[in-house]
Amino acid sequence: MLKVYYNKNRNTYIVNLYKVGGKRKTFKSKLEAESFAKLKWQQHLKEEYIPTTVSGSKGIAEWYAYQKTRYTQGEFLRQELRHKENIAEKFAKIIVQGKTIEQWDLDKLVTHPRSPASISQEIISQILAMDISHKTMKGLYYSFKNIFTFFHERKWTHENAIGSAMFPKQKHGAEDNKAIRISKENIEKIISYAKPEYKLVIKFAAFTGLRQGELRELRWKDINFDNNTITVSRSIQLFGTIGHTKTKNGQRIVPLIPSIAQELKELRMASGRPEDGELVFVGKDGKRIYGQTLRDNLDAACLLGQVSRIRWHDLRHFYASILLQTYGDDLHKVTSFMGHGSIEMTRKVYGHWLDDKKRNAEDAAKLDAAFSL
Repeated sequence: MLKVYYNKNRNTYIVNLYKVGGKRKTFKSKLEAESFAKLKWQQHLKEEYIPTTVSGSKGIAEWYAYQKTRYTQGEFLRQELRHKENIAEKFAKIIVQGKTIEQWDLDKLVTHPRSPASISQEIISQILAMDISHKTMKGLYYSFKNIFTFFHERKWTHENAIGSAMFPKQKHGAEDNKAIRISKENIEKIISYAKPEYKLVIKFAAFTGLRQGELRELRWKDINFDNNTITVSRSIQLFGTIGHTKTKNGQRIVPLIPSIAQELKELRMASGRPEDGELVFVGKDGKRIYGQTLRDNLDAACLLGQVSRIRWHDLRHFYASILLQTYGDDLHKVTSFMGHGSIEMTRKVYGHWLDDKKRNAEDAAKLDAAFSL
């Protein structure tokens, strides 16, 4: 039990919180002091007492400072530190009952009428409204949960502000996980409206089907101009690390059409004939091109060309549509060129296109028979 002391000189009552890790608190009335002491002792017994008030902005700054320390100790690369900085910025602007998290005092955040359940629902609703993939949403939510855990471990909150609440699973409708077909006309329009320095990289992605990470790690030695082939064996992975392709079958040889081969030769000549080990596609600084730079320039080309916005990965889907038109009866070849882990994966993503082709042919045959005189 916390004791209440009377200060005769000042005619005040003091509650000494040193026993529970806090400081002294002064009151004018004995009743007020005793009520406060009883409340804080009960909070201490329930492990709900917060000895220090920390603002949300300070707590977020402390979390990021901790991440910087981990970075300097070599726990992860600089790209991941930038990623964590981006998370901290988004986290600070999340709103809970009309106030951003950076505006809250953390000891008051999880108090009645707010609960982990209500706070988690507010956060989830805001994440679901973001224009990002479900996978990215889920990663962001659990990153936020990690920050709240950091606060709780330091006893800035009496419990994790979002508790054990899970991020909702993606709802799968009939068309979910199905690739959307993009017309050749739209691809041609996007390429024509792209900035000159990005036309070839967009065309290359659409006409080879390489994943963005594979394309960004492609080197001149991987291109065989004699046989018009591309050897895919490496890829840029999360936070900029270089590793293997997404699947074992991702290590593959892809055909290179002559027109793209000629443009690549011209690019190499214009770049001063870089060594075989140099990157094929680089930024203005001569270093590896950023994924965000590619996405931004694709978005700009879609806007200028007045076509529906597509993702960078949709260029790969376009390549798949051309493969299926050409090799629709040979799914093994399509799977091989795409670098899928199995034919089943190819069917899962593109099977509806095959079904459409077959159904259209059957419908045409039936109508032909029906209209025959």
